Amino acid sequence: MAKFTYTQVKRDGTILFISNLLVNAGNYGINLLLGRWLGPTEFSEVSLLVTFLLMLSFWALAFQLTSAKYIAEYLVENRQDELYNFSKWFKKLSVLVGIGLATFLISLAIFWKDFFQIRSSSLFIIFGLGMPLYLWTSVNRGILQGQNNYRKLAITYQVEMWTRLLLSIGLVKMGYGVNGVAWGLTLSIFASWIVSNPSIEKFSSIPFSNQKIIRFFFIVLVYECSQILINNCDAILVKHFFSPTEAGLYAALALIGRIVYFGTWTVVTMLFPLVIKLEKEGKDHTKYFLGGLCVVGGIAGGITIACYVMPEIMVNILFGEKYISIAPLLWLYALATALFALVNVFVYYNMSLDKRLPLWLTMIVGVLQILLIYTFHHTFEQVIKIQIYLMSGLLVIMIFYQFFVKRKQFVVS
Repeated sequence: MAKFTYTQVKRDGTILFISNLLVNAGNYGINLLLGRWLGPTEFSEVSLLVTFLLMLSFWALAFQLTSAKYIAEYLVENRQDELYNFSKWFKKLSVLVGIGLATFLISLAIFWKDFFQIRSSSLFIIFGLGMPLYLWTSVNRGILQGQNNYRKLAITYQVEMWTRLLLSIGLVKMGYGVNGVAWGLTLSIFASWIVSNPSIEKFSSIPFSNQKIIRFFFIVLVYECSQILINNCDAILVKHFFSPTEAGLYAALALIGRIVYFGTWTVVTMLFPLVIKLEKEGKDHTKYFLGGLCVVGGIAGGITIACYVMPEIMVNILFGEKYISIAPLLWLYALATALFALVNVFVYYNMSLDKRLPLWLTMIVGVLQILLIYTFHHTFEQVIKIQIYLMSGLLVIMIFYQFFVKRKQFVVS
């Protein structure tokens, strides 16, 4: 197995960062084109499908981050036999969970159709078929992340994005509509699975303890669930409470605002295994945490300012005149997402050090956000401001927590 130096990690990490910017731009490009072609009502169904993928991605992220953590640890401690057996067992687990998710989606397809006010239940059946490979691919990506093999990790995201782009646009143009988008999404998962297979030296199968792994996986799963709910429950609840046309407008607003979140996700991707590795080696990692925080703050702040200064121009360029009514709210949504992106850096940094309090605090705020939006949802502005107030409070708590931890370490030393 290849050994990666810190110089290689920095270089390939830069490649991953640039690649993810391109991937996010491509995914946004797909949605922008579909928003223009289909109009607010049909676009609300496309957005629902994408949101469903994001909602279920807490399973994928839990598999990916758990893989990344233990692969990074096994490599530092030179436990190659456990590395191989862990990856083999974890892939099997991901497929079983994926089959369960597929069954859940497909069996309730008619319920989803009625609850979200859409025209056909078939898109949930098509989407559900990709779940087992989706989670298997996530384990593969976690292994690549733990190996610091960011170059191959970037390729998996590129293949998924380009496959989805070409197939979705092609199938929509051929007249398959929203079902064409669903097939494009499912087949792109298959394509990324093909290229994601990591290189691992084979060892004979020996028993190994998985209880600690299951506990960590469960913790990450619950946190990722709360994180996904924070980031997507607003769109889901708006789709339920508002008309299809209004939900389409809000979907466009959320899509533009979430540029902040996806534009900064790569920083967390690189920070997580790096901190684990440095902690195991007994080296200081504070500068990487602060550096990641500054990068995320810079990107998020720049996008939020742009949304404040030229909202009409951005909406016009990205979606067109039909969506212009959302322009005054654009910077508010970007601000809410920027605050959440900063909170994320704190949580993932502490999670990599096995410190769980920030994680539980975020989960509590996530549940509170759902309850408040479910109760107070008279206007889009009200929905967005609930998120701003909660994320502002959570960020302040995270800053105080980090200061307390550092002060405690200083006193002990």
